[in-house]
Amino acid sequence: MGNATILEVAQAAGVGIGTVSRVINHLDTVKSATAEAVHKAMADLGYTPPAPEKRRGRRIGQTYPRKVAANLLLLIVGEQGLRWMLSMAPIYSAVIDGIEKGAAAHGMNMLVRQTATWNELTTVVEDNTARGAILFGSHEPLGIPPSVLQRKPAIWVMGSPENFSGDHVQPDHTKIGVLAAQYLRRRKHLRCAYLGSGEGTPRFHIGYRATGFRWAMENAGGSVDLLLNPAIVINDKEHNAPNEPLIAKLLQRLVGLKPRPSALMLEADMLAPVTYRLLQSNGVIPQKDITIVTCNNEQPYLLSLHPRPVVIDLQAQAIGKRAVDQLLWRSENPREPSVRVMVEPALVEPGVNGSGMPIGRHNQN
Repeated sequence: MGNATILEVAQAAGVGIGTVSRVINHLDTVKSATAEAVHKAMADLGYTPPAPEKRRGRRIGQTYPRKVAANLLLLIVGEQGLRWMLSMAPIYSAVIDGIEKGAAAHGMNMLVRQTATWNELTTVVEDNTARGAILFGSHEPLGIPPSVLQRKPAIWVMGSPENFSGDHVQPDHTKIGVLAAQYLRRRKHLRCAYLGSGEGTPRFHIGYRATGFRWAMENAGGSVDLLLNPAIVINDKEHNAPNEPLIAKLLQRLVGLKPRPSALMLEADMLAPVTYRLLQSNGVIPQKDITIVTCNNEQPYLLSLHPRPVVIDLQAQAIGKRAVDQLLWRSENPREPSVRVMVEPALVEPGVNGSGMPIGRHNQN
């Protein structure tokens, strides 16, 4: 298999990944012209769907059966749909890629459906060819009927509605903040700042990054100036972008602090390009006058930055694979209490390879 993903195939063919999924699984609901476009995109990109692996004997600790249902459903929930989600955070592409690879490793195909409401969920979970569903998307309260989720296992990946009572697989946001603080303290930074949406905010629990960062820094004898505002990202049906006027005001506060913090943690990579530019316009040179650490490891936001910042990698593909494992475990343990699985992040330091291009060195220490 080449480096292309199912998402890149969908973009090249001008269709959704649900359509690509149906073509791969030889379903008759796709028009012949559309199927030809998908096959052409797959050939042009060198994409081969992950082949379901032959199952070996059960290892010690495995709780799922050797043979599983043929399909796993990835249900994209919310009015905006998948394309909006990917524009919101490119990290989702890696999560979905991990789900696809995880399904293949357990002998399953990944089928994709999108729904703006929960009315379709009943049909999805009653699909006898599906082992269960991985839910991905809206984090607004949805009023899910409990009886629906009792029929087949459902796992929510990344953020989730506050009233979702099933299993979750997500990044360890608190550990992300702790990892950034530990890195900066090892480099003798005592006064730091954090730029983001808030502490403990419900938006994908991302605010716990600020909580973890402040706790770890203060516990190590340092201090943190919090530059927080829940409107730091403009996020609606038509826009998903940093709120530049608001960020400019928050960074003006940072520049005016006496003494000025020597390091800054950004809540997400999306904030990095505008932060670099606004700091430079205020005479503060990133990575020279102030050390910057950012989060997620979303390359579209990082490629233009020089010097490159240290990044806390969410391990997005591992999150997707872990969601599949959790789904299989839940199908064999339906009466166990709901669990929230936290996936460990990793520190990525910019380096230089033989061609002089930036590379990442993962470091958990």
